[in-house]
Amino acid sequence: MTKPHGAMRATLRRLAGPALVAAILMAAGVCGCAPQAQIIRPSPPAGLAPAAARRTMDIGVAADGKPLVVEIFGNGPKTVLILGGIHGDETRSVAVARFLADHLAANPEAVAGKTVAVLVNANPTGAANRTRTNANGVDLNRNFPASNWRPGAAGKREFFGPFPGSEPETQAILRAMELLRPDCIISLHTDGRDAMCNNFDGPAEGLARLMAAQNGYPVLANIGHPTPGSLGSWAGIDRGLPVITLELPQNRPGEECWQRNRGAILEAIAAEVPSPVRQ
Repeated sequence: MTKPHGAMRATLRRLAGPALVAAILMAAGVCGCAPQAQIIRPSPPAGLAPAAARRTMDIGVAADGKPLVVEIFGNGPKTVLILGGIHGDETRSVAVARFLADHLAANPEAVAGKTVAVLVNANPTGAANRTRTNANGVDLNRNFPASNWRPGAAGKREFFGPFPGSEPETQAILRAMELLRPDCIISLHTDGRDAMCNNFDGPAEGLARLMAAQNGYPVLANIGHPTPGSLGSWAGIDRGLPVITLELPQNRPGEECWQRNRGAILEAIAAEVPSPVRQ
């Protein structure tokens, strides 16, 4: 499903801008903008085909060659992409993503009318080493080709990479987004201060409030510090796609984090969201 070189170049010009084409030519483009609209709970779906069994899609490899695999559930027309472990030292995000994937496999009714794609561990090297960054020392959540990306100093905790989209993990997520064309994204993170929240970018405030009703976390449009080159900046602010950054407590057990947030995540999966306007 890889695009020819010329088509990929055209896609990148359209999505990231000519200045970034050479920098992220290896990375695929992704969905367009979603209109501003209130998120509502859907009517019960009727006449849908049974949800598909768990299936997998290889989207690339990490900087050190570890495979990156998306698990996919359901076969509905709306797609939700859920990511865990972009920051390798935020281990509870990986645990919650794994609990979610196993729950969806055992409860196919949870994805009725939707396709749900889960990348349990977006930074397997960082998770193995308990480091925020990947094997190249790059903070993947500062490496997306967002309009606010900026250079940073190598060796810093938040090194943004030599150029936007430089990292194979970032490229793999971009590739997954092109192939899956998600209608919304939930990125799981943790906060060592246990400053939990439902942070939203793009037209996702309604979705954040639905989740807040379940997990009791505050709804925030701003995480409290700059996030240049983040997934939320690129997909949410630049592309107009509903993006939730769910900040979990790092200092609580993974199963406890899952139980506290299960209802919120399942509510977000079930919610109706506007269809993006594809470019």
